[in-house]
This record gives sequence, structure tokens and C-alpha cells, in this order.
Amino acid sequence: MANPFDILPLNLFNVFSTQGYLSLQRHYMAILLRLYALAEFNRFGLAREVVIAEIVDYLQTAGAEGEVAAEMAAQDAAAQGAITQDAAAQGAAAQDDPDAPSAGAASLTGQKSAQDYAAYLLRRLESTGWIEREQHPDYSETITLPDYAFTLLEALRKIQEQKPHEFTGQLYTAHQLITAAETNKDFSPALAVTQAYENVRQMVRGLSELNQNIRRYVERATREKQIADLLHLQFDDYSQTLGASYHALKTSDHVSRYRRDIINQLQVWQLDAGWLANAADELALQSRLNPAQAEQTLAGYLQFVIHQLEALDPLLENIDQRHAQYLRTSLRQIRCQLGRADGSFKDRLASLARQLSQMKEDGMEYLPADAPTLRWLPVDAPDLHSYYTPPQRRAPFAPDTVVLPTLHPEELAALRALTMKDVAQAFSPAKVDRKVSGFFNGHKKLHLREIPPEIRADLHWLTTIIAYAHHPEVNYGLQVVDGDPVEAGEYRVSPFELYKL
Repeated sequence: MANPFDILPLNLFNVFSTQGYLSLQRHYMAILLRLYALAEFNRFGLAREVVIAEIVDYLQTAGAEGEVAAEMAAQDAAAQGAITQDAAAQGAAAQDDPDAPSAGAASLTGQKSAQDYAAYLLRRLESTGWIEREQHPDYSETITLPDYAFTLLEALRKIQEQKPHEFTGQLYTAHQLITAAETNKDFSPALAVTQAYENVRQMVRGLSELNQNIRRYVERATREKQIADLLHLQFDDYSQTLGASYHALKTSDHVSRYRRDIINQLQVWQLDAGWLANAADELALQSRLNPAQAEQTLAGYLQFVIHQLEALDPLLENIDQRHAQYLRTSLRQIRCQLGRADGSFKDRLASLARQLSQMKEDGMEYLPADAPTLRWLPVDAPDLHSYYTPPQRRAPFAPDTVVLPTLHPEELAALRALTMKDVAQAFSPAKVDRKVSGFFNGHKKLHLREIPPEIRADLHWLTTIIAYAHHPEVNYGLQVVDGDPVEAGEYRVSPFELYKL
């Protein structure tokens, strides 16, 4: 796949640079988000007058005209210094022609309007590639956003809104698509599998995002020192950003409500060769794939959904642990800050001293009847159980030898889950695809014998390459061919060929 920086304009992010005398990066960001909000559902582009008016409104609202004027002045000074030599060379000719205009002649008023500042910012956005201008025969202009600008600005708007990932309906939609085969006469198997694949993929990605963001909130809770900041983090920020997602995950979108039905139906389809052939023919009509490639794609989708749903339990358990860890950390920090002498306890003492001083100035000699009294309950004297008891010396522990010829099914399932987790982290589809792509060396097909010997001898890599040949995120496929078995380390493997998709 191509590198994004080979497709995007080279100076696209120059408007967000923090170097230089001044930086208008936050203003450029706000203006681009405003223009994106206008252009998102506009079918014919934005008129230049509308864009200028929107930028002027932002500059006046944010009070950014002075910063834009300073940057324009700095650029004008740099440009003026570049033409000083030309102006000096033209000085002699100017003396002979007194009517010639000066090289540094200014405007009549010497001041720039808000429209001038907006036009300057618009030119900067055009020069860096964020917008494009189209001029019509009547000399009117239309401002449009390139395709990559729509994608980038949508991501930036999501960051700006700080909305949590919504799980609502994703797993339910996948369940309805998969289980609608018996009730819907217009059921489309290829469409059901592809849409269920997208929904499950987004759900798993959202769970990973939720898991990692809870860790970030735990770190924030340990850094905050003020009670107000901790309470805001606990009851406002966390509850609105991640609390709703976690609550939905444990109630309406709970995995156990739909997982078993989806897995059972997909496993039935995996073993039905006729169903796979019909679904592959339908997918081939809807896409640019041939029937063989469509069948491999569907098989990869089915295996991906089954594997992801079966491997969700460790991730859900980790999310529960981090959620409980955040609650413990946040509440512990609040209790610690409340009990510190330089915290709210000191403020309460100062407030009490001020109140007592005010009562003395008012002429009161005795405390009022509703004032808190001294402790009524006596203080218990320390006893033997109040002091630290050192640990007693014990005999060394000598466990008996455990002989277990076979693993318990629960232990076997736990070890399998840990192994799948390690394999998924060590051999990702992108890593395997990059590894295999380096073997082709410009050829369309690659026989097993042409794979480097060190890879053939490595059973982990060889089996992973074979297994990922049906994954939808790799760019190669596998086809068994005739011939004698090939030596692969201590094993012999049936011959096959890898081909580029």
C-alpha cells in the first residue's frame, strides 16, 4: 500500500507549524473545522463570499485580527528585505523620472480590513492544499475541499468533540444480519457477511480504544493534586466520555447476548460448500473479484468474525480490571487529598479561626449553644494488638510433586487464549503481508521451494503465512499444486504456490 505522505501535498501541515515568530495554528484549525461544517452536506461547493464571511466572523469572535496582522507584517518585512537590492538599483532611474512610483509604496489608508485578513488566510489554505478554488466563466469563485481534507477534518472533528466510541447496535446489527436468513426471503448472504464483518471489526476496534483510554484516565488520576480537578475527572469527564460506553457494554450491548448465535450460524456456513459457492458468485457480481477470490474473501470474513468473537473474553476481562483500577485510584486520591494537612483540612482550620475571631469582635464570651462540643467518647489506651507484630519464623514450604498427565479443559482453554493473544501481537496481518511481499521480487507467483530456506525451516513463520493467506487484510493468496512434498526443516509440506491478489 502507498504511504499517505506520497499522496498528500508536501506542505499540507505547514499551517500547523509551531516555528516562527507567530503561530496561527489554532486559528487555522478552527477555520478549517468551520469550513468543513459548511461543506459537509453542500452539494455544489461554497461561494467565496460565504467563506470570507465565515472567516471574518471567526476572527471577530476569537479576537484574532491582531495575530493575523502581525504575521502578515512579518511576512511583508521579509519580502521587503528581499527586494531592497532591486529598489536600490532602481534609485538612479527614479531620480531621472520623478513620476515613477516608489518601490515600497503603501495603500491610501495604510490599514487592512477584516476581509483582507480573511483573504490572506484563504490564500494560505489554498497554497498548502487544504482547499481548492474553481473560477467560473462569470468570474465567480467556488471553494471546495479535496477528498483527503474531508477524511482528515472528520477525524479532527471527532477529536474536538471528545465523543466516546458508540457500541450501540453494532453487535445487534451483525446478529440481525446473520440470523435473518430463515425469515427474510430477500436475504443476501454476501451482503450479510460483509456488513457483519464491518460491524464486528468496528466493535472490536472500539473495545481496544476503550481499554487503552481507561489506562490514560488512570494515569491522569495519579497526576492530579487538586480536589476539584479529581472530582471533575471522576464525575464529569470520565462519566461522560467513557462511562456511557462501559455501561452500554455491560448492559444493552453485552457480547453474551448475541455471540453464540452468530458463531453457530457462521460455523454452519463455513462447512457448507454450496452456500459458499452461491455467496461467492453474488459477491463477484457486486465487486471486481473473480469467484475464486470472492470465495476466499468470504471465508476470511467468516473466520475473522468467529475468531474475534471467541477471543473477546480476555479483552473484556482486562477492561473490567482497568475500570475497577481507575475507580480505586481516583477515590484513593480524593481521600488522600482530603486528609492532607495542606489541603482542605488546613482551609477548615483557617475558616474556624476567622469565625472565632469574628465572634470575639462581636463581644461573645461563650460559644453558642449549637457549637460542636468536645469529644464525649473516651480514647482507648493502646494494647498489645495496637503495635506492629513481626512475622514469625515458619518451616520451609515443601510442596508435593504434582503429576498431571492431561490438562484440565479450563486450563487448556486459558492457555489457548493466551497463546492466541501472543500470536496476534507477534504476527499481525500487516507484518505477515510485508514479509511475504518481499519474497515475490516482482513475480506474480511464488512456489514453496522459492521461499527462503530460513523461513521454510521456521515452522511458526511457515504456518502463519499459510494461515493468513485467507485473511482479508493481506494481498496474497494460496493455491495447492501438484508435485512431491517439500522439505521444511524437520517436516515435509505439500507443495503450494503463493500468488499476488
